[in-house]
Amino acid sequence: MVAGSHAIAPEVHNGVSTLDEPSAAWGWHDIGQHAIQIAGWISVAFLLAYNFGNHQGHVETIYLFTFAALIALGLLVQLFKPQGKQVRTVTAHNKPMGHKEPDWTYLQATATGPYAELSDSQLRALNIEPQRVAHLRNLEA
Repeated sequence: MVAGSHAIAPEVHNGVSTLDEPSAAWGWHDIGQHAIQIAGWISVAFLLAYNFGNHQGHVETIYLFTFAALIALGLLVQLFKPQGKQVRTVTAHNKPMGHKEPDWTYLQATATGPYAELSDSQLRALNIEPQRVAHLRNLEA
């Protein structure tokens, strides 16, 4: 009999690990804006259609119109997504042609590049003991 490991091997689908969410492999984590808009507007139509019935009072009408208006407002906000003052960052998709990303792991391990100018407290914040890299640093006495 062959002894094997019963440990679950994690898989990552669209940035979601199957250890966190088992259904990530099936694609159930991204419903999509189009499906939400369709379902939302159908819900609004049903809520408004419930006003045509045999109810005598207007309490139901107030609730139905209020919920329909809240859902419609949420759908419109999602549809037109106000951007506001959003900070844009440089990503791999908009870097200039020929850009070569520095080897940050090597620079940190050898205390060169931007890591050469860090103070002792800044190195400790990066979990680097200053005495361990003292021979690599160019510090002025």
